[in-house]
Amino acid sequence: MRKALAILAALAAGCSINSKERIAGWPELEVVEHYVAHAEMRDRCAKYVGMGMQPEACAEFNLRQRRCDIWFSRDFPPQRWIVAHEREHCAGYDHMGSTAMRDLLQRYLAASGSPTNMGSAAAGASRPQE
Repeated sequence: MRKALAILAALAAGCSINSKERIAGWPELEVVEHYVAHAEMRDRCAKYVGMGMQPEACAEFNLRQRRCDIWFSRDFPPQRWIVAHEREHCAGYDHMGSTAMRDLLQRYLAASGSPTNMGSAAAGASRPQE
């Protein structure tokens, strides 16, 4: 029941829900969580949300270094579902119906010929409304 209410709340807020299927071939990434001033998180994550929207958090990948940095507001600590959502991105789960992360991985693999020679990218940001 609680899980259903959390999903309903996320849908009501206009948030994207992550797919239940992990992207095939997604590398294991070290996850580093940063709790920074709200303005710093907002400035870092704003490029991943639509115009006029405020991010709640975001995940950025450096596939070459096998690292995923998640940016949260220290001033307005994220709800548990936001933390879980961003961690899922690091583990290779894209938004439901999106192929952006899979496409990104395929482009880097094609460009480098090897998953150990990939560059940087971002998953997008958690946000209260779309």
